[in-house]
Amino acid sequence: MNKLFFIRHYFLPTAFFSLVINLLQIAPMFYMMQLYSRVIVTRSEEAFWLLSILLLVALLVMGALEIVKARILVSANNAIDAIIAPDLLKKMVEGATSPEQNPYHYALKDLHTVRTFLTGHGIIQVMEALWLPFYLLIMYLMHPLMVFVLAIGILLMGCVTVVNEYLTSPALAEANTASRNTSRFVDSAMQNAEVVNAMGMLPSLTRRWASLNDRVMALQTRASNRAGTISGSTKFLRILIGAMGSGVGTYIVLKNQTFSPGLMMAGGIMFAKALGPIEYIITGWKNITDARSAYFRLDKFFKQINDNPPVIMELPPPTGQISLEHVTFGIRSNNRIILKDISFSLAAGEALGVVGPSASGKSSLARLLVGVWKPLQGVIRMDGADISNWPSEKLGGYIGYLPQDIELFAGTIAENIARLDEPDSEQVLAAAKLAGLNEIILQMPNGYDTQIGEGGAVLSGGQRQRIGFARALYGSPRILVLDEPNASLDTAGETALVNALQQIKAAGITTILITHNPNYLSNVTKLLILQNGTVAAFGAKDWVLAQAQQAKNQQAQVST
Repeated sequence: MNKLFFIRHYFLPTAFFSLVINLLQIAPMFYMMQLYSRVIVTRSEEAFWLLSILLLVALLVMGALEIVKARILVSANNAIDAIIAPDLLKKMVEGATSPEQNPYHYALKDLHTVRTFLTGHGIIQVMEALWLPFYLLIMYLMHPLMVFVLAIGILLMGCVTVVNEYLTSPALAEANTASRNTSRFVDSAMQNAEVVNAMGMLPSLTRRWASLNDRVMALQTRASNRAGTISGSTKFLRILIGAMGSGVGTYIVLKNQTFSPGLMMAGGIMFAKALGPIEYIITGWKNITDARSAYFRLDKFFKQINDNPPVIMELPPPTGQISLEHVTFGIRSNNRIILKDISFSLAAGEALGVVGPSASGKSSLARLLVGVWKPLQGVIRMDGADISNWPSEKLGGYIGYLPQDIELFAGTIAENIARLDEPDSEQVLAAAKLAGLNEIILQMPNGYDTQIGEGGAVLSGGQRQRIGFARALYGSPRILVLDEPNASLDTAGETALVNALQQIKAAGITTILITHNPNYLSNVTKLLILQNGTVAAFGAKDWVLAQAQQAKNQQAQVST
Protein backbone atom coordinates (compact mmCIF):
# COMPACT_ATOMS: atom_id res chain seq x y z
CA MET A 1 0.00 0.00 0.00
CA ASN A 2 1.33 3.43 -0.92
CA LYS A 3 0.75 5.05 2.46
CA LEU A 4 2.74 8.20 1.68
CA PHE A 5 0.54 8.97 -1.34
CA PHE A 6 -2.65 9.01 0.74
CA ILE A 7 -1.02 10.87 3.64
CA ARG A 8 0.41 13.58 1.38
CA HIS A 9 -2.61 14.06 -0.88
CA TYR A 10 -5.51 13.57 1.54
CA PHE A 11 -4.75 13.31 5.25
CA LEU A 12 -2.20 16.12 5.62
CA PRO A 13 -4.59 18.62 3.96
CA THR A 14 -7.38 17.29 6.19
CA ALA A 15 -5.20 17.80 9.27
CA PHE A 16 -4.35 21.35 8.17
CA PHE A 17 -7.99 22.28 7.64
CA SER A 18 -8.81 20.66 10.98
CA LEU A 19 -6.28 22.95 12.65
CA VAL A 20 -7.72 26.08 11.05
CA ILE A 21 -11.27 24.98 11.89
CA ASN A 22 -10.29 24.41 15.53
CA LEU A 23 -8.80 27.88 15.67
CA LEU A 24 -11.98 29.38 14.23
CA GLN A 25 -14.15 27.39 16.66
CA ILE A 26 -12.67 29.46 19.45
CA ALA A 27 -14.24 32.57 17.91
CA PRO A 28 -17.60 32.20 19.75
CA MET A 29 -15.74 31.92 23.04
CA PHE A 30 -13.81 35.13 22.45
CA TYR A 31 -16.98 36.78 21.20
CA MET A 32 -18.69 35.95 24.49
CA MET A 33 -15.70 37.15 26.51
CA GLN A 34 -15.66 40.48 24.69
CA LEU A 35 -19.39 40.94 25.12
CA TYR A 36 -19.11 40.52 28.90
CA SER A 37 -15.84 42.39 29.43
CA ARG A 38 -16.11 45.24 26.88
CA VAL A 39 -19.46 45.69 25.18
CA ILE A 40 -21.68 45.45 28.23
CA VAL A 41 -19.29 47.53 30.32
CA THR A 42 -18.86 50.27 27.69
CA ARG A 43 -22.37 49.85 26.25
CA SER A 44 -20.87 50.39 22.77
CA GLU A 45 -23.14 49.39 19.89
CA GLU A 46 -20.31 49.91 17.40
CA ALA A 47 -18.18 47.34 19.22
CA PHE A 48 -21.15 44.96 19.35
CA TRP A 49 -21.76 45.14 15.60
CA LEU A 50 -18.07 44.89 14.72
CA LEU A 51 -17.61 41.81 16.91
CA SER A 52 -20.78 40.24 15.52
CA ILE A 53 -19.64 40.78 11.92
CA LEU A 54 -16.19 39.33 12.70
CA LEU A 55 -17.85 36.31 14.32
CA LEU A 56 -20.08 35.82 11.28
CA VAL A 57 -17.07 35.94 8.92
CA ALA A 58 -15.15 33.47 11.09
CA LEU A 59 -18.09 31.06 11.17
CA LEU A 60 -18.63 31.35 7.40
CA VAL A 61 -14.96 30.55 6.77
CA MET A 62 -15.17 27.67 9.22
CA GLY A 63 -18.26 26.30 7.45
CA ALA A 64 -16.59 26.56 4.05
CA LEU A 65 -13.51 24.73 5.34
CA GLU A 66 -15.73 22.01 6.82
CA ILE A 67 -17.23 21.48 3.36
CA VAL A 68 -13.76 21.33 1.78
CA LYS A 69 -12.55 18.91 4.46
CA ALA A 70 -15.58 16.67 3.94
CA ARG A 71 -14.98 16.61 0.18
CA ILE A 72 -11.31 15.74 0.67
CA LEU A 73 -12.34 12.77 2.81
CA VAL A 74 -14.90 11.69 0.22
CA SER A 75 -12.16 11.86 -2.42
CA ALA A 76 -9.88 9.84 -0.13
CA ASN A 77 -12.61 7.24 0.28
CA ASN A 78 -13.00 6.94 -3.51
CA ALA A 79 -9.23 6.87 -4.06
CA ILE A 80 -8.68 4.08 -1.53
CA ASP A 81 -11.41 2.05 -3.19
CA ALA A 82 -10.17 2.73 -6.73
CA ILE A 83 -6.44 2.24 -6.07
CA ILE A 84 -6.30 -0.54 -3.48
CA ALA A 85 -9.50 -2.61 -3.82
CA PRO A 86 -8.92 -4.02 -7.36
CA ASP A 87 -5.37 -5.13 -6.57
CA LEU A 88 -6.54 -6.51 -3.22
CA LEU A 89 -9.27 -8.56 -4.91
CA LYS A 90 -6.71 -9.88 -7.41
CA LYS A 91 -4.37 -10.97 -4.61
CA MET A 92 -7.28 -12.51 -2.68
CA VAL A 93 -8.33 -14.62 -5.66
CA GLU A 94 -4.75 -15.67 -6.31
CA GLY A 95 -4.28 -16.55 -2.64
CA ALA A 96 -7.53 -18.54 -2.53
CA THR A 97 -5.88 -21.25 -4.63
CA SER A 98 -3.13 -21.77 -2.06
CA PRO A 99 -2.70 -25.45 -1.13
CA GLU A 100 -1.84 -24.33 2.39
CA GLN A 101 -5.56 -23.66 2.99
CA ASN A 102 -5.02 -20.25 4.59
CA PRO A 103 -6.56 -17.75 2.15
CA TYR A 104 -7.40 -14.25 3.35
CA HIS A 105 -11.16 -14.16 2.70
CA TYR A 106 -11.89 -10.94 4.60
CA ALA A 107 -9.45 -8.54 2.95
CA LEU A 108 -12.12 -6.42 1.26
CA LYS A 109 -14.14 -6.33 4.48
CA ASP A 110 -11.03 -5.20 6.37
CA LEU A 111 -10.38 -2.56 3.72
CA HIS A 112 -13.96 -1.30 4.15
CA THR A 113 -13.41 -1.07 7.94
CA VAL A 114 -10.19 0.89 7.54
CA ARG A 115 -11.63 3.10 4.79
CA THR A 116 -14.74 3.90 6.83
CA PHE A 117 -12.64 4.94 9.81
CA LEU A 118 -10.07 6.96 7.83
CA THR A 119 -12.65 8.85 5.79
CA GLY A 120 -15.43 9.22 8.32
CA HIS A 121 -16.16 10.67 11.75
CA GLY A 122 -13.45 8.58 13.41
CA ILE A 123 -10.42 10.22 11.82
CA ILE A 124 -11.93 13.68 12.35
CA GLN A 125 -12.24 13.08 16.10
CA VAL A 126 -8.71 11.71 16.29
CA MET A 127 -7.45 14.84 14.52
CA GLU A 128 -9.50 16.94 16.93
CA ALA A 129 -7.75 15.22 19.83
CA LEU A 130 -4.34 16.19 18.38
CA TRP A 131 -5.08 19.83 19.16
CA LEU A 132 -5.67 19.11 22.86
CA PRO A 133 -2.33 20.76 23.84
CA PHE A 134 -3.53 23.92 22.10
CA TYR A 135 -6.66 24.01 24.27
CA LEU A 136 -4.60 23.33 27.36
CA LEU A 137 -2.37 26.31 26.52
CA ILE A 138 -5.35 28.64 26.17
CA MET A 139 -6.83 27.41 29.43
CA TYR A 140 -3.46 27.85 31.14
CA LEU A 141 -3.45 31.46 29.96
CA MET A 142 -6.91 31.82 31.52
CA HIS A 143 -5.89 30.20 34.82
CA PRO A 144 -3.49 27.32 35.67
CA LEU A 145 -6.06 25.70 37.98
CA MET A 146 -8.36 25.00 35.03
CA VAL A 147 -5.56 23.16 33.22
CA PHE A 148 -4.79 21.15 36.35
CA VAL A 149 -8.41 20.01 36.77
CA LEU A 150 -8.79 19.23 33.06
CA ALA A 151 -5.52 17.25 33.05
CA ILE A 152 -6.73 15.14 35.97
CA GLY A 153 -10.01 14.51 34.15
CA ILE A 154 -8.24 13.49 30.94
CA LEU A 155 -5.90 11.23 32.93
CA LEU A 156 -8.86 9.51 34.60
CA MET A 157 -10.61 9.00 31.25
CA GLY A 158 -7.34 7.72 29.80
CA CYS A 159 -7.12 5.16 32.59
CA VAL A 160 -10.67 4.08 31.76
CA THR A 161 -9.58 3.63 28.13
CA VAL A 162 -6.68 1.40 29.15
CA VAL A 163 -8.94 -0.67 31.39
CA ASN A 164 -11.47 -0.88 28.56
CA GLU A 165 -8.80 -2.21 26.19
CA TYR A 166 -7.52 -4.71 28.74
CA LEU A 167 -10.95 -6.08 29.66
CA THR A 168 -12.80 -6.09 26.36
CA SER A 169 -10.26 -6.65 23.57
CA PRO A 170 -9.45 -10.34 24.28
CA ALA A 171 -13.14 -11.18 24.75
CA LEU A 172 -14.14 -9.34 21.56
CA ALA A 173 -11.36 -11.00 19.54
CA GLU A 174 -12.43 -14.42 20.77
CA ALA A 175 -16.08 -13.63 20.04
CA ASN A 176 -15.27 -12.43 16.50
CA THR A 177 -13.28 -15.60 15.77
CA ALA A 178 -16.12 -17.78 17.03
CA SER A 179 -18.62 -15.74 14.97
CA ARG A 180 -16.58 -16.25 11.79
CA ASN A 181 -16.43 -20.00 12.47
CA THR A 182 -20.21 -20.07 12.89
CA SER A 183 -20.69 -18.13 9.64
CA ARG A 184 -18.45 -20.55 7.76
CA PHE A 185 -20.45 -23.47 9.16
CA VAL A 186 -23.70 -21.89 7.93
CA ASP A 187 -22.14 -21.28 4.49
CA SER A 188 -21.10 -24.94 4.35
CA ALA A 189 -24.60 -26.00 5.34
CA MET A 190 -26.15 -23.90 2.58
CA GLN A 191 -23.75 -25.29 -0.02
CA ASN A 192 -24.65 -28.84 1.01
CA ALA A 193 -28.38 -28.21 1.50
CA GLU A 194 -29.40 -31.05 -0.83
CA VAL A 195 -27.42 -33.65 1.11
CA VAL A 196 -28.60 -32.24 4.45
CA ASN A 197 -32.28 -32.42 3.50
CA ALA A 198 -32.06 -35.71 1.62
CA MET A 199 -30.36 -37.64 4.42
CA GLY A 200 -32.13 -36.17 7.44
CA MET A 201 -29.08 -34.29 8.69
CA LEU A 202 -30.97 -31.11 9.59
CA PRO A 203 -31.51 -31.88 13.34
CA SER A 204 -27.83 -32.75 13.80
CA LEU A 205 -26.78 -29.71 11.79
CA THR A 206 -29.05 -27.49 13.89
CA ARG A 207 -27.62 -28.88 17.13
CA ARG A 208 -24.07 -28.27 15.98
CA TRP A 209 -24.93 -24.73 14.85
CA ALA A 210 -26.67 -24.08 18.19
CA SER A 211 -23.54 -25.21 20.04
CA LEU A 212 -21.34 -22.88 17.98
CA ASN A 213 -23.82 -20.00 18.27
CA ASP A 214 -24.18 -20.45 22.05
CA ARG A 215 -20.44 -20.01 22.38
CA VAL A 216 -20.61 -16.82 20.29
CA MET A 217 -23.46 -15.45 22.41
CA ALA A 218 -21.66 -16.28 25.66
CA LEU A 219 -18.47 -14.54 24.51
CA GLN A 220 -20.37 -11.52 23.18
CA THR A 221 -22.38 -11.29 26.41
CA ARG A 222 -19.20 -11.29 28.48
CA ALA A 223 -17.63 -8.64 26.29
CA SER A 224 -20.81 -6.52 26.24
CA ASN A 225 -21.18 -6.67 30.04
CA ARG A 226 -17.64 -5.45 30.46
CA ALA A 227 -18.11 -2.75 27.83
CA GLY A 228 -21.36 -1.65 29.51
CA THR A 229 -19.57 -1.21 32.83
CA ILE A 230 -16.85 0.83 31.19
CA SER A 231 -19.43 2.91 29.30
CA GLY A 232 -21.30 3.74 32.51
CA SER A 233 -18.08 4.74 34.23
CA THR A 234 -17.09 6.89 31.26
CA LYS A 235 -20.44 8.68 31.23
CA PHE A 236 -20.16 9.39 34.96
CA LEU A 237 -16.64 10.79 34.54
CA ARG A 238 -17.61 12.87 31.52
CA ILE A 239 -20.53 14.54 33.28
CA LEU A 240 -18.51 15.00 36.45
CA ILE A 241 -15.56 16.60 34.66
CA GLY A 242 -17.86 18.80 32.58
CA ALA A 243 -19.55 20.04 35.74
CA MET A 244 -16.18 20.57 37.37
CA GLY A 245 -15.27 22.92 34.52
CA SER A 246 -18.08 25.30 35.48
CA GLY A 247 -17.42 24.72 39.17
CA VAL A 248 -13.72 25.54 38.89
CA GLY A 249 -14.54 28.67 36.87
CA THR A 250 -16.99 29.80 39.56
CA TYR A 251 -14.46 29.09 42.31
CA ILE A 252 -11.83 31.17 40.51
CA VAL A 253 -14.31 34.06 40.14
CA LEU A 254 -15.04 33.92 43.86
CA LYS A 255 -11.33 33.96 44.71
CA ASN A 256 -10.13 36.29 41.97
CA GLN A 257 -12.03 39.45 41.14
CA THR A 258 -10.11 39.89 37.85
CA PHE A 259 -11.47 36.58 36.52
CA SER A 260 -14.70 37.72 34.86
CA PRO A 261 -17.92 35.69 34.34
CA GLY A 262 -17.10 35.82 30.63
CA LEU A 263 -13.86 33.94 31.27
CA MET A 264 -15.77 31.51 33.47
CA MET A 265 -18.21 30.69 30.66
CA ALA A 266 -15.39 30.54 28.09
CA GLY A 267 -13.56 28.10 30.35
CA GLY A 268 -16.62 25.87 30.47
CA ILE A 269 -16.79 25.90 26.68
CA MET A 270 -13.09 25.01 26.44
CA PHE A 271 -13.62 22.14 28.89
CA ALA A 272 -16.35 20.70 26.70
CA LYS A 273 -14.34 21.28 23.53
CA ALA A 274 -11.27 19.52 24.94
CA LEU A 275 -13.23 16.57 26.34
CA GLY A 276 -15.28 15.92 23.18
CA PRO A 277 -12.60 14.05 21.17
CA ILE A 278 -11.39 12.23 24.29
CA GLU A 279 -14.92 11.03 24.99
CA TYR A 280 -15.25 9.79 21.39
CA ILE A 281 -11.97 7.89 21.61
CA ILE A 282 -13.21 6.12 24.72
CA THR A 283 -16.79 5.44 23.67
CA GLY A 284 -15.73 4.59 20.13
CA TRP A 285 -12.73 2.54 21.22
CA LYS A 286 -14.14 -0.60 19.61
CA ASN A 287 -14.29 1.15 16.22
CA ILE A 288 -10.71 2.32 16.65
CA THR A 289 -9.44 -1.13 17.64
CA ASP A 290 -11.39 -2.77 14.81
CA ALA A 291 -9.84 -0.36 12.30
CA ARG A 292 -6.40 -0.89 13.82
CA SER A 293 -6.68 -4.69 13.68
CA ALA A 294 -8.00 -4.57 10.12
CA TYR A 295 -5.12 -2.29 9.09
CA PHE A 296 -2.50 -4.61 10.60
CA ARG A 297 -4.03 -7.61 8.82
CA LEU A 298 -4.00 -5.74 5.52
CA ASP A 299 -0.46 -4.51 6.06
CA LYS A 300 0.72 -8.05 6.85
CA PHE A 301 -1.06 -9.36 3.76
CA PHE A 302 0.52 -6.76 1.49
CA LYS A 303 3.97 -7.47 2.94
CA GLN A 304 3.55 -11.17 2.21
CA ILE A 305 2.81 -10.60 -1.46
CA ASN A 306 4.93 -9.02 -4.13
CA ASP A 307 3.48 -5.54 -4.57
CA ASN A 308 6.10 -4.61 -7.18
CA PRO A 309 6.70 -7.61 -9.44
CA PRO A 310 9.70 -7.33 -11.71
CA VAL A 311 9.13 -5.93 -15.16
CA ILE A 312 9.31 -8.86 -17.58
CA MET A 313 10.00 -8.48 -21.27
CA GLU A 314 6.96 -9.23 -23.38
CA LEU A 315 7.24 -12.79 -24.68
CA PRO A 316 5.87 -13.93 -28.04
CA PRO A 317 2.69 -16.05 -28.05
CA PRO A 318 3.61 -19.64 -27.11
CA THR A 319 3.36 -22.51 -29.57
CA GLY A 320 2.28 -24.96 -26.86
CA GLN A 321 5.56 -26.69 -26.05
CA ILE A 322 5.70 -27.51 -22.34
CA SER A 323 8.22 -29.23 -20.10
CA LEU A 324 8.65 -30.09 -16.42
CA GLU A 325 12.15 -30.26 -14.97
CA HIS A 326 12.47 -32.17 -11.66
CA VAL A 327 9.27 -30.67 -10.26
CA THR A 328 8.45 -31.40 -6.63
CA PHE A 329 5.32 -30.12 -4.94
CA GLY A 330 3.94 -30.41 -1.44
CA ILE A 331 2.21 -28.63 1.42
CA ARG A 332 4.61 -26.98 3.83
CA SER A 333 2.18 -26.74 6.74
CA ASN A 334 2.04 -30.51 7.19
CA ASN A 335 5.34 -31.49 5.49
CA ARG A 336 3.47 -33.54 2.92
CA ILE A 337 5.00 -34.22 -0.50
CA ILE A 338 2.35 -34.76 -3.20
CA LEU A 339 4.51 -34.89 -6.35
CA LYS A 340 8.19 -35.78 -6.36
CA ASP A 341 10.80 -35.21 -9.07
CA ILE A 342 8.39 -35.06 -12.02
CA SER A 343 10.07 -34.59 -15.40
CA PHE A 344 8.61 -34.87 -18.90
CA SER A 345 8.13 -32.71 -21.98
CA LEU A 346 5.54 -32.31 -24.72
CA ALA A 347 6.07 -30.83 -28.16
CA ALA A 348 3.53 -28.34 -29.46
CA GLY A 349 0.35 -30.08 -30.52
CA GLU A 350 0.97 -33.33 -28.64
CA ALA A 351 -1.74 -34.90 -26.51
CA LEU A 352 -0.84 -36.46 -23.16
CA GLY A 353 -3.04 -38.83 -21.18
CA VAL A 354 -2.45 -38.85 -17.41
CA VAL A 355 -3.68 -41.88 -15.50
CA GLY A 356 -3.12 -43.36 -12.07
CA PRO A 357 -4.93 -44.41 -8.91
CA SER A 358 -6.76 -41.93 -6.68
CA ALA A 359 -4.52 -39.64 -4.62
CA SER A 360 -1.59 -40.20 -6.97
CA GLY A 361 -1.28 -36.43 -7.63
CA LYS A 362 -3.09 -36.07 -10.97
CA SER A 363 -5.18 -33.02 -10.03
CA SER A 364 -2.18 -31.43 -8.29
CA LEU A 365 -0.22 -31.86 -11.53
CA ALA A 366 -3.05 -30.13 -13.43
CA ARG A 367 -2.94 -27.13 -11.08
CA LEU A 368 0.83 -26.89 -11.50
CA LEU A 369 0.58 -27.01 -15.28
CA VAL A 370 -1.83 -24.07 -15.42
CA GLY A 371 0.16 -22.00 -12.92
CA VAL A 372 -2.41 -22.06 -10.11
CA TRP A 373 0.12 -23.72 -7.79
CA LYS A 374 3.86 -23.19 -7.73
CA PRO A 375 6.35 -26.06 -7.34
CA LEU A 376 8.52 -26.27 -4.26
CA GLN A 377 11.41 -27.30 -6.46
CA GLY A 378 12.00 -27.54 -10.18
CA VAL A 379 10.72 -25.51 -13.11
CA ILE A 380 7.72 -25.69 -15.42
CA ARG A 381 8.46 -24.15 -18.82
CA MET A 382 6.29 -23.08 -21.70
CA ASP A 383 8.23 -22.59 -24.93
CA GLY A 384 11.35 -22.57 -22.78
CA ALA A 385 10.19 -19.76 -20.44
CA ASP A 386 9.44 -20.39 -16.77
CA ILE A 387 5.67 -20.01 -16.44
CA SER A 388 6.14 -18.38 -13.03
CA ASN A 389 7.56 -15.40 -14.96
CA TRP A 390 4.36 -15.00 -16.94
CA PRO A 391 1.78 -12.64 -15.41
CA SER A 392 -1.42 -14.61 -14.79
CA GLU A 393 -3.40 -12.24 -17.06
CA LYS A 394 -1.05 -13.03 -19.97
CA LEU A 395 -0.60 -16.73 -19.26
CA GLY A 396 -4.32 -17.33 -18.83
CA GLY A 397 -5.07 -16.25 -22.38
CA TYR A 398 -3.00 -19.14 -23.73
CA ILE A 399 -4.34 -21.80 -21.35
CA GLY A 400 -7.64 -23.63 -21.21
CA TYR A 401 -8.43 -25.37 -17.93
CA LEU A 402 -11.32 -27.63 -16.96
CA PRO A 403 -11.07 -28.62 -13.27
CA GLN A 404 -13.00 -31.46 -11.67
CA ASP A 405 -15.23 -29.07 -9.74
CA ILE A 406 -16.91 -26.67 -12.17
CA GLU A 407 -17.67 -23.22 -10.78
CA LEU A 408 -19.74 -20.84 -12.91
CA PHE A 409 -20.71 -17.24 -12.22
CA ALA A 410 -24.02 -15.45 -12.10
CA GLY A 411 -24.55 -14.00 -15.56
CA THR A 412 -25.30 -15.21 -19.07
CA ILE A 413 -24.01 -18.33 -20.78
CA ALA A 414 -22.04 -16.16 -23.20
CA GLU A 415 -20.36 -14.24 -20.35
CA ASN A 416 -19.34 -17.48 -18.65
CA ILE A 417 -17.91 -18.97 -21.84
CA ALA A 418 -16.05 -15.69 -22.51
CA ARG A 419 -14.37 -15.92 -19.08
CA LEU A 420 -16.38 -12.92 -17.78
CA ASP A 421 -14.85 -10.67 -20.42
CA GLU A 422 -16.90 -8.83 -23.04
CA PRO A 423 -18.09 -11.78 -25.16
CA ASP A 424 -16.66 -12.06 -28.66
CA SER A 425 -19.64 -13.58 -30.50
CA GLU A 426 -17.54 -15.48 -33.04
CA GLN A 427 -15.22 -16.97 -30.43
CA VAL A 428 -18.09 -17.84 -28.06
CA LEU A 429 -19.92 -19.59 -30.89
CA ALA A 430 -16.76 -21.43 -31.99
CA ALA A 431 -16.01 -22.65 -28.45
CA ALA A 432 -19.63 -23.77 -27.91
CA LYS A 433 -19.71 -25.65 -31.20
CA LEU A 434 -16.40 -27.36 -30.46
CA ALA A 435 -17.76 -28.43 -27.05
CA GLY A 436 -20.92 -29.78 -28.74
CA LEU A 437 -23.00 -27.28 -26.81
CA ASN A 438 -24.43 -24.98 -29.49
CA GLU A 439 -27.70 -26.89 -30.08
CA ILE A 440 -28.37 -27.16 -26.35
CA ILE A 441 -27.86 -23.44 -25.82
CA LEU A 442 -30.10 -22.51 -28.74
CA GLN A 443 -32.95 -24.45 -27.12
CA MET A 444 -32.74 -22.35 -23.95
CA PRO A 445 -35.18 -19.43 -23.41
CA ASN A 446 -32.73 -16.67 -24.39
CA GLY A 447 -30.04 -18.69 -26.09
CA TYR A 448 -26.57 -17.46 -25.27
CA ASP A 449 -28.08 -14.59 -23.26
CA THR A 450 -29.81 -16.97 -20.82
CA GLN A 451 -29.10 -16.08 -17.20
CA ILE A 452 -27.76 -19.18 -15.41
CA GLY A 453 -28.15 -17.98 -11.81
CA GLU A 454 -25.67 -18.10 -8.97
CA GLY A 455 -23.15 -20.84 -9.69
CA GLY A 456 -25.18 -22.04 -12.67
CA ALA A 457 -28.11 -23.04 -10.46
CA VAL A 458 -30.58 -23.38 -13.37
CA LEU A 459 -28.33 -25.84 -15.24
CA SER A 460 -27.85 -29.56 -14.88
CA GLY A 461 -24.49 -30.98 -13.83
CA GLY A 462 -23.77 -32.06 -17.40
CA GLN A 463 -24.63 -28.62 -18.79
CA ARG A 464 -22.32 -26.94 -16.27
CA GLN A 465 -19.58 -29.38 -17.24
CA ARG A 466 -19.95 -28.61 -20.94
CA ILE A 467 -20.09 -24.83 -20.40
CA GLY A 468 -16.90 -25.18 -18.36
CA PHE A 469 -15.39 -27.10 -21.29
CA ALA A 470 -16.44 -24.38 -23.74
CA ARG A 471 -14.91 -21.78 -21.41
CA ALA A 472 -11.62 -23.71 -21.49
CA LEU A 473 -11.73 -23.70 -25.31
CA TYR A 474 -12.56 -19.99 -25.61
CA GLY A 475 -9.95 -17.85 -27.31
CA SER A 476 -8.08 -20.71 -29.03
CA PRO A 477 -5.71 -21.64 -26.18
CA ARG A 478 -2.35 -23.25 -26.99
CA ILE A 479 -2.37 -25.54 -23.95
CA LEU A 480 -5.48 -27.36 -22.74
CA VAL A 481 -5.62 -29.13 -19.36
CA LEU A 482 -8.71 -31.29 -18.77
CA ASP A 483 -9.19 -32.92 -15.37
CA GLU A 484 -11.80 -35.70 -15.62
CA PRO A 485 -13.78 -33.82 -18.33
CA ASN A 486 -16.43 -36.58 -18.50
CA ALA A 487 -17.26 -36.49 -14.78
CA SER A 488 -20.89 -35.31 -15.16
CA LEU A 489 -21.60 -36.12 -18.80
CA ASP A 490 -24.32 -38.35 -20.18
CA THR A 491 -23.87 -40.53 -23.28
CA ALA A 492 -24.50 -37.63 -25.67
CA GLY A 493 -22.06 -35.47 -23.74
CA GLU A 494 -19.38 -38.15 -23.81
CA THR A 495 -19.80 -38.53 -27.57
CA ALA A 496 -19.46 -34.76 -27.98
CA LEU A 497 -16.33 -34.83 -25.80
CA VAL A 498 -14.69 -37.55 -27.94
CA ASN A 499 -15.46 -35.57 -31.11
CA ALA A 500 -14.09 -32.41 -29.53
CA LEU A 501 -10.85 -34.15 -28.55
CA GLN A 502 -10.38 -35.27 -32.13
CA GLN A 503 -10.84 -31.71 -33.42
CA ILE A 504 -8.54 -30.32 -30.71
CA LYS A 505 -5.82 -32.75 -31.76
CA ALA A 506 -6.29 -31.78 -35.42
CA ALA A 507 -6.04 -28.09 -34.43
CA GLY A 508 -2.58 -28.67 -32.94
CA ILE A 509 -3.50 -27.67 -29.37
CA THR A 510 -1.25 -29.24 -26.74
CA THR A 511 -3.61 -31.25 -24.54
CA ILE A 512 -3.18 -32.85 -21.12
CA LEU A 513 -6.10 -35.17 -20.41
CA ILE A 514 -6.52 -36.61 -16.92
CA THR A 515 -8.95 -39.51 -16.87
CA HIS A 516 -9.80 -42.89 -15.38
CA ASN A 517 -11.64 -43.90 -18.56
CA PRO A 518 -9.40 -45.63 -21.16
CA ASN A 519 -11.94 -44.81 -23.90
CA TYR A 520 -10.64 -41.23 -23.96
CA LEU A 521 -7.03 -42.26 -24.53
CA SER A 522 -7.55 -43.02 -28.22
CA ASN A 523 -6.62 -39.45 -29.17
CA VAL A 524 -3.50 -39.09 -26.99
CA THR A 525 0.00 -39.56 -28.36
CA LYS A 526 1.77 -39.95 -25.04
CA LEU A 527 0.85 -41.46 -21.70
CA LEU A 528 1.96 -40.62 -18.16
CA ILE A 529 1.26 -43.01 -15.29
CA LEU A 530 1.46 -41.47 -11.81
CA GLN A 531 1.77 -43.61 -8.72
CA ASN A 532 2.30 -42.29 -5.18
CA GLY A 533 3.27 -38.91 -6.60
CA THR A 534 6.03 -40.17 -8.86
CA VAL A 535 6.30 -41.02 -12.55
CA ALA A 536 5.74 -44.77 -12.89
CA ALA A 537 5.93 -44.60 -16.70
CA PHE A 538 6.07 -41.97 -19.44
CA GLY A 539 6.41 -42.19 -23.19
CA ALA A 540 4.55 -43.05 -26.37
CA LYS A 541 1.09 -44.36 -25.51
CA ASP A 542 1.48 -47.79 -27.13
CA TRP A 543 4.89 -48.34 -25.53
CA VAL A 544 3.67 -47.36 -22.05
CA LEU A 545 0.57 -49.56 -22.35
CA ALA A 546 2.75 -52.46 -23.52
CA GLN A 547 5.10 -51.96 -20.57
CA ALA A 548 2.18 -51.80 -18.17
CA GLN A 549 0.67 -54.96 -19.60
CA GLN A 550 4.02 -56.75 -19.42
CA ALA A 551 4.44 -55.74 -15.78
CA LYS A 552 0.91 -56.92 -15.06
CA ASN A 553 1.58 -60.29 -16.68
CA GLN A 554 4.82 -60.72 -14.72
CA GLN A 555 3.03 -59.93 -11.48
CA ALA A 556 0.32 -62.47 -12.34
CA GLN A 557 2.97 -65.15 -13.00
CA VAL A 558 4.68 -64.44 -9.68
CA SER A 559 1.39 -64.65 -7.80
CA THR A 560 0.53 -68.01 -9.41
